[in-house]
Amino acid sequence: MRRVVALSAGALALLLVVVAGMAVTAPRWGKPLIEGLVARDGRQTIALNGPISFSLLPRPRLRAEDVVVSAGAGRIEAGRLMAELALAPLLSRRIVVARLDIDHAVLYPAPGDVDRVVSAAAPPAPPPASLSPGPPLAPPSHAPHPGPKPRHWRISLVALRLTDARLAGAGGAALSVVRVDLPALPGPVATPFDIDARYGGIPFSISGMIARVAGDGVSLSGVKLVAPEGDLALEGVLHLAAPGHDRPSFAGKLTLHRLDLDLLRHALGPSTAKSAPPGSASGGAQGAQAAAGAPAAPGWRGRAWPFALLRAADLNLALAAGRVVESGATYHDLATHVSLADGHLVLDPLRLEVPGGAVSGALGIDAAADPPSLTLHLVAPSLALAPLAAAFHWPADNAGALEVFADLAAKGATAGALASDMSGRIGIAAVNAALDNRLLLMALGGALRRAELPTIGLDLQGRSEVRCLAVRAEITHGVMQVAPALAQSPRLDLGAAGTLDLGGATMDLRLVPSLRIGGNALVVPLRLTGALAAPGLAPDPVQADGALAAEPCEAALALARNGQAGPAPAPRKPEKGISLKDILRGLGK
Repeated sequence: MRRVVALSAGALALLLVVVAGMAVTAPRWGKPLIEGLVARDGRQTIALNGPISFSLLPRPRLRAEDVVVSAGAGRIEAGRLMAELALAPLLSRRIVVARLDIDHAVLYPAPGDVDRVVSAAAPPAPPPASLSPGPPLAPPSHAPHPGPKPRHWRISLVALRLTDARLAGAGGAALSVVRVDLPALPGPVATPFDIDARYGGIPFSISGMIARVAGDGVSLSGVKLVAPEGDLALEGVLHLAAPGHDRPSFAGKLTLHRLDLDLLRHALGPSTAKSAPPGSASGGAQGAQAAAGAPAAPGWRGRAWPFALLRAADLNLALAAGRVVESGATYHDLATHVSLADGHLVLDPLRLEVPGGAVSGALGIDAAADPPSLTLHLVAPSLALAPLAAAFHWPADNAGALEVFADLAAKGATAGALASDMSGRIGIAAVNAALDNRLLLMALGGALRRAELPTIGLDLQGRSEVRCLAVRAEITHGVMQVAPALAQSPRLDLGAAGTLDLGGATMDLRLVPSLRIGGNALVVPLRLTGALAAPGLAPDPVQADGALAAEPCEAALALARNGQAGPAPAPRKPEKGISLKDILRGLGK
């Protein structure tokens, strides 16, 4: 026993002598030693451009200034670096960095910058003699003697602290880090991590526990992200490369307690990127490109949807949201299950409380199919019109609710291909509502002007009552067949029927507005044909009897609601009639 104690004491004394010698001679040999150790496997390099120092007590610590660490993922330029070493592992030729502090750092994620940094730094020196058996205090002045291959020192990092850092990128550093404390490599026992940072004008913090699990995964528990605009909680297991798969996966639960998108947009500020006007340099370049015969950029119909993103990871997530604010409207009690496997995304069931009622449905996207496909089922029996219009930035002086249902399926890689292949049915209904006159003029003003009809009662101020609105359409391979649709107001009834070719972006609709003047009705049958963006309007003698506008409201509503029950329209109010002054004022517009 005494021999063991004496041997241990001798080894400890030798280690103290070695460490003390390192502290005294660090300025002379420290840089090549550290650079050689870090670059030993060729995966990273370090350049020590400033002074370094080494202290022994209370435990070995290495301090360095003006440090550049480069790897395949990018580089870090740090103003200061401090590595705190564990003493005991040095006996077994292991360097354990108990904590690595990096201060005043800039992170450059672009891999293309690595070569430039490495070439600018001093070339890493070969490992000195302290890495092989022999005197550790000075590098050899001659070639090593033949003999057994020296054992390399092993380096491991336990914990990392990053303070006062920022992420460099296009347009400056939007992400800045106040403080990061996290384990370098999670162990089997859960350890805490903590992040305080700022993105743009938004300060936020992330904290929780992390641990390693079987299959090269990590377990996240009690993870919280807190910001003034919202907070969320996350639990689950993340696999960067799940067994038998070549993509990351995550299974767990995400709870969004609150999120104010209005505050979030305000905090981030307006985008600096603005579209170039027609006469700008950008517009001129595009014009020159077109004149030279170069292919024009595809419009929205030709743009590919990002289906490839769904093939990048697998996901099994229970998602819940307590309160979400968007455009002044509050949405709450969102609940769905998100399943993403092999490029196949399923959200089912999908439930959400919106102003005025509930929305339910399901969404499926198969990004692995050729071509990709999607299906949508949606039922919204009561969508409040005022917040709905505000969400789309439409005139919002509206009242009442909108009823919507949809069953759609389509295949295609672009928006145009999806529109051309779409099949299914949709229905829209509303009763006893009021619409902002500005909204009605947005929808009908152009058609009324082309028909040279007055916009009687549709002043810019005020709103119009809608007793009944019913639209039902069947879609087959991109062609939407509009069943007799009906809109009734105290002064105007409007009937419609025909087709919309979503693939060809054309229409052929019959419109029958019926304007009530006292006890009589003025019927002006019209036909709307041509491109969806700019259709032509002409008289339609086929509908001279005005039958489309005389459809019973109850029958049209039953069709639009897909047979589901709903509120009944109020009885018609007696019409006082329109005076000659009203008609002349309308004709003058």
